[in-house]
Amino acid sequence: MEYFVPHFRRDPNAKVQALYSGVASGGRTMTSTVMRSPVADRMEASRSYGPGIPRGEGGQIAVLVIGGMETTLDEIEYLLQDHRQKAFVPRRTGGQVANMCRMLMERRNDTIRHFRKNPSEAPKPKKKVRLHLPVGYRMMQTPEPGLRVLARI
Repeated sequence: MEYFVPHFRRDPNAKVQALYSGVASGGRTMTSTVMRSPVADRMEASRSYGPGIPRGEGGQIAVLVIGGMETTLDEIEYLLQDHRQKAFVPRRTGGQVANMCRMLMERRNDTIRHFRKNPSEAPKPKKKVRLHLPVGYRMMQTPEPGLRVLARI
Protein backbone atom coordinates (compact mmCIF):
# COMPACT_ATOMS: atom_id res chain seq x y z
CA MET A 1 0.00 0.00 0.00
CA GLU A 2 1.29 3.46 -0.93
CA TYR A 3 0.55 6.64 0.93
CA PHE A 4 0.63 9.86 -1.05
CA VAL A 5 1.65 12.33 1.62
CA PRO A 6 4.58 14.74 1.74
CA HIS A 7 7.73 12.93 2.84
CA PHE A 8 9.40 16.05 4.19
CA ARG A 9 8.23 18.16 7.10
CA ARG A 10 8.65 21.91 7.21
CA ASP A 11 12.21 22.62 8.26
CA PRO A 12 12.48 26.06 9.92
CA ASN A 13 16.28 25.96 9.60
CA ALA A 14 16.30 25.23 5.85
CA LYS A 15 18.51 27.68 3.95
CA VAL A 16 16.55 29.96 1.61
CA GLN A 17 17.91 31.53 -1.57
CA ALA A 18 15.15 34.07 -2.22
CA LEU A 19 11.56 34.97 -1.40
CA TYR A 20 9.07 36.82 -3.60
CA SER A 21 5.77 38.04 -2.24
CA GLY A 22 3.63 40.05 -4.60
CA VAL A 23 1.26 40.07 -7.51
CA ALA A 24 0.93 37.07 -9.83
CA SER A 25 -0.96 36.66 -13.10
CA GLY A 26 -4.69 37.20 -12.90
CA GLY A 27 -4.38 39.76 -10.09
CA ARG A 28 -3.81 37.11 -7.44
CA THR A 29 -1.19 37.36 -4.74
CA MET A 30 1.69 34.90 -4.68
CA THR A 31 4.47 33.96 -2.29
CA SER A 32 7.36 32.08 -3.87
CA THR A 33 10.28 30.63 -1.91
CA VAL A 34 13.44 29.42 -3.68
CA MET A 35 15.51 26.92 -1.73
CA ARG A 36 17.60 23.81 -2.24
CA SER A 37 15.58 20.71 -3.07
CA PRO A 38 15.58 18.06 -0.31
CA VAL A 39 15.56 15.27 -2.93
CA ALA A 40 18.05 16.35 -5.60
CA ASP A 41 21.01 18.67 -5.99
CA ARG A 42 19.08 21.57 -7.53
CA MET A 43 17.11 24.65 -6.61
CA GLU A 44 13.35 24.39 -6.15
CA ALA A 45 10.67 27.08 -6.01
CA SER A 46 7.55 26.51 -3.95
CA ARG A 47 4.64 28.84 -4.69
CA SER A 48 1.51 29.52 -2.70
CA TYR A 49 -1.30 31.62 -4.13
CA GLY A 50 -3.64 33.85 -2.18
CA PRO A 51 -6.84 35.74 -2.97
CA GLY A 52 -6.94 38.39 -5.67
CA ILE A 53 -6.42 42.09 -5.17
CA PRO A 54 -9.58 44.21 -5.65
CA ARG A 55 -9.58 46.11 -8.93
CA GLY A 56 -8.25 49.64 -8.59
CA GLU A 57 -6.44 48.93 -5.35
CA GLY A 58 -2.72 49.47 -5.65
CA GLY A 59 0.33 50.04 -3.57
CA GLN A 60 3.54 48.10 -3.49
CA ILE A 61 3.81 45.45 -6.18
CA ALA A 62 6.17 43.01 -4.54
CA VAL A 63 8.63 42.24 -1.80
CA LEU A 64 11.79 40.48 -2.90
CA VAL A 65 14.17 39.22 -0.23
CA ILE A 66 17.46 37.71 -1.40
CA GLY A 67 18.96 35.59 1.31
CA GLY A 68 21.84 34.00 -0.58
CA MET A 69 21.63 30.60 1.20
CA GLU A 70 22.59 32.20 4.51
CA THR A 71 19.14 32.96 5.91
CA THR A 72 16.75 30.36 7.22
CA LEU A 73 13.12 29.85 6.38
CA ASP A 74 11.99 31.23 9.74
CA GLU A 75 14.05 34.39 9.32
CA ILE A 76 12.65 35.05 5.84
CA GLU A 77 9.06 34.49 7.00
CA TYR A 78 9.66 36.80 9.93
CA LEU A 79 10.93 39.54 7.57
CA LEU A 80 7.90 39.06 5.31
CA GLN A 81 5.45 39.17 8.22
CA ASP A 82 7.10 42.35 9.54
CA HIS A 83 6.90 43.95 6.10
CA ARG A 84 3.22 43.04 5.63
CA GLN A 85 2.28 44.78 8.89
CA LYS A 86 3.52 48.13 7.61
CA ALA A 87 0.64 50.05 6.08
CA PHE A 88 1.08 51.58 2.61
CA VAL A 89 1.28 55.37 2.83
CA PRO A 90 0.98 57.18 -0.52
CA ARG A 91 3.52 59.94 -1.09
CA ARG A 92 1.12 62.22 -2.91
CA THR A 93 -2.49 63.08 -2.21
CA GLY A 94 -5.24 62.81 -4.80
CA GLY A 95 -5.31 66.59 -5.15
CA GLN A 96 -1.59 66.74 -5.97
CA VAL A 97 -1.99 64.06 -8.65
CA ALA A 98 -4.98 65.92 -10.14
CA ASN A 99 -3.00 69.20 -10.19
CA MET A 100 -0.10 67.49 -12.01
CA CYS A 101 -2.53 66.08 -14.59
CA ARG A 102 -4.15 69.49 -15.05
CA MET A 103 -0.73 71.13 -15.48
CA LEU A 104 0.28 68.56 -18.13
CA MET A 105 -3.01 69.06 -19.97
CA GLU A 106 -2.55 72.86 -19.96
CA ARG A 107 1.04 72.54 -21.19
CA ARG A 108 -0.09 70.27 -24.04
CA ASN A 109 -2.90 72.67 -24.99
CA ASP A 110 -0.47 75.62 -24.92
CA THR A 111 1.91 73.89 -27.33
CA ILE A 112 -0.99 73.03 -29.66
CA ARG A 113 -2.14 76.68 -29.63
CA HIS A 114 1.43 77.88 -30.26
CA PHE A 115 1.87 75.60 -33.28
CA ARG A 116 -1.50 76.70 -34.69
CA LYS A 117 -0.39 80.34 -34.49
CA ASN A 118 3.10 79.56 -35.85
CA PRO A 119 2.73 76.64 -38.27
CA SER A 120 6.30 77.07 -39.58
CA GLU A 121 7.68 76.04 -36.18
CA ALA A 122 5.58 72.86 -36.00
CA PRO A 123 7.44 69.55 -36.29
CA LYS A 124 7.43 68.10 -39.78
CA PRO A 125 5.25 65.02 -40.32
CA LYS A 126 7.09 61.82 -41.12
CA LYS A 127 7.17 60.64 -44.71
CA LYS A 128 5.02 57.67 -45.61
CA VAL A 129 7.06 54.62 -46.47
CA ARG A 130 6.22 53.17 -49.86
CA LEU A 131 5.72 49.44 -49.70
CA HIS A 132 7.29 47.55 -52.62
CA LEU A 133 5.53 44.26 -53.13
CA PRO A 134 6.92 41.25 -55.01
CA VAL A 135 5.87 40.74 -58.61
CA GLY A 136 2.45 39.10 -58.86
CA TYR A 137 1.11 40.43 -55.54
CA ARG A 138 -1.07 43.41 -54.68
CA MET A 139 -2.99 44.79 -51.72
CA MET A 140 -6.73 44.05 -51.79
CA GLN A 141 -9.52 45.71 -49.81
CA THR A 142 -11.54 43.60 -47.36
CA PRO A 143 -15.11 44.03 -46.10
CA GLU A 144 -13.58 45.37 -42.86
CA PRO A 145 -12.91 49.12 -43.34
CA GLY A 146 -9.22 50.03 -43.15
CA LEU A 147 -7.98 46.44 -43.44
CA ARG A 148 -6.11 45.34 -46.55
CA VAL A 149 -4.51 41.99 -47.28
CA LEU A 150 -1.82 40.83 -49.64
CA ALA A 151 -3.28 38.84 -52.54
CA ARG A 152 -1.65 36.93 -55.37
CA ILE A 153 -2.81 38.05 -58.84
